[in-house]
Amino acid sequence: HALRNEAYSWADENLDPEEATRIRDRMEEFTLEFDMISARESRLYPDTIGALEHLQGCGCVIAIVTNTSTPAAHHVLGRLGLEGFFDTVVTRSDVPRLKPDPAMVLLAEEKLGVKARWLVGDSSFDAGAAKRAGLLSITIRRDGARPSFAHDHFIESLLEVSSIIGMSLGQPNS
Repeated sequence: HALRNEAYSWADENLDPEEATRIRDRMEEFTLEFDMISARESRLYPDTIGALEHLQGCGCVIAIVTNTSTPAAHHVLGRLGLEGFFDTVVTRSDVPRLKPDPAMVLLAEEKLGVKARWLVGDSSFDAGAAKRAGLLSITIRRDGARPSFAHDHFIESLLEVSSIIGMSLGQPNS
């Protein structure tokens, strides 16, 4: 992620805009094949639907911000039956920099017309994007291994998200 961000920054600073765009397009074309392999192999965790239904039922606005491509993200959402849960989807195709840069979070907020409060993710890139966008990070590790990188909350199941959000809003058992 960091190398891609550095390469794009270098291209923006050292090449004319047309050539920088060509380089980005070639990189996207190259990585799309790998994204689609991963998208076809992705699986749905048993707690996902229940957690999303609960958050939606509580009136939460939910977005996806992903370092994957738009075609791969939409393939996963469609294949796993998740499209109806998200109010917007922001992918690397939509922004100049990947997480941990906050660009995706900021674009999601702009599209939704709301200020986000939390970012749920499983990597240091997610926690970094949350911090840089002024959000609280909720890091999920289903194996129970607490991450070594800085994060605000740690969970092992998506079902725990609503209790963290409820506590942050002063609502017990949300």
